[in-house]
Amino acid sequence: MHWQTSILLGVLVFVACLTVLRTPRRVRRWIILILPMPLVVLIYRWAAYRHTWIDLAAALGMGLAALGLWWALLGRRLPAPTDETIRVWTKDDPF
Repeated sequence: MHWQTSILLGVLVFVACLTVLRTPRRVRRWIILILPMPLVVLIYRWAAYRHTWIDLAAALGMGLAALGLWWALLGRRLPAPTDETIRVWTKDDPF
């Protein structure tokens, strides 16, 4: 088992799931089609080519555990994202 690969895949799973959770509801379907779906296909093909299903299972477990930890510690208290709460950084209006 390659831990570096599992950690990298776990981070990818965490970021993809976090991106879906923190997008507004009206664009969530498009975000799922753009980011997680191609990522799932690529990771599945990679695991099938390398025959590293154990690494993939460990990565999914780590990514989902990290997402659950993030949700328990911080995510529940964050307000739901809406178009009004999204701010864009510009040179004239920085945070």
